[in-house]
Amino acid sequence: MNHTVKHNPLLTLLIVMMTIAIATPASAQRVLDKEEIRQLNGVDLLESQGSKLPMDAVFTTADGRDVALAQYFLDDKPTILALVYYECPIVCPTVLRSLGNTINDLDYTAGEDYRILVISFDHNEGTTQALNKREDFIRTYERSKTNPAARQGIEFFTGSEESIRALAGSVGFAFNEIAGGEYAHPISLMAVSPEGILTRYIYGYDYPTQDLKLTLLDASQGKIAASIGDRLLHFCYRYDPLAGSYSLVAFRVMQIGAGLSAVILATIIGLLFLGERTREKKRLANAQANNQSDTDSTHSSSSTTAGTNAGAAPGQMS
Repeated sequence: MNHTVKHNPLLTLLIVMMTIAIATPASAQRVLDKEEIRQLNGVDLLESQGSKLPMDAVFTTADGRDVALAQYFLDDKPTILALVYYECPIVCPTVLRSLGNTINDLDYTAGEDYRILVISFDHNEGTTQALNKREDFIRTYERSKTNPAARQGIEFFTGSEESIRALAGSVGFAFNEIAGGEYAHPISLMAVSPEGILTRYIYGYDYPTQDLKLTLLDASQGKIAASIGDRLLHFCYRYDPLAGSYSLVAFRVMQIGAGLSAVILATIIGLLFLGERTREKKRLANAQANNQSDTDSTHSSSSTTAGTNAGAAPGQMS
């Protein structure tokens, strides 16, 4: 299990700027005290790839059903997990909007190839807020208009403080409540395997379509690959934790090139061999035909000679 602390300076800066610029008029602005600075800190993300989500943690769906996380990990679908709070003014809506834009361009379908679980880490939020946010999100997902499975593959939850802490702790997601009922928290989505194992963090606000596809392929170990192209994509690209993105692995490309070259060479040799065998068969067939023609000619000549001799015999006797 990897444990790497990821800081969120952009988030801290954003919250500080909002607190200074919005919370009070210019004449009443003040320097944050030590306690407020402490609240803004402590929102690091302790990377915990390989850890398992608490399958027995119970959350409430947007339509009021209490379900254990385990119910969403009974098949081969990978999961995109988003920890947000529904009353977040800027950060969380931006994350969900960016995710929505990306899945519209993705050639995998929520509910069929993968699922999305959005869970509020504010235990004071209720199902009404979850339902409103879910409907807003699904409304922008084009495939949900024609594919019922797409709606079923997207769930928004609320939960008790105990369940939230268990889940957030398992993925290293820290958050602190700050003044005004808002929260300081990391900016990251998470990818989870069909077995409920955390496989990848997806940082920031921008989620390139190919990166999200590769993340889902990794989480499912390639099981959701829909074509040979997807399998080649998964084979040739690997996640670079230093760059925080996927990059082409030259060695893998060379392996594919060598494999293709071997296949092409074997095909050429096979075709040449097959062509030679075909020509050899033709030569044998022609030789047999010529031999048969010669045999028939010999038989015909012998019959003619015998007939001539038979016709000449009576004349000689007279």
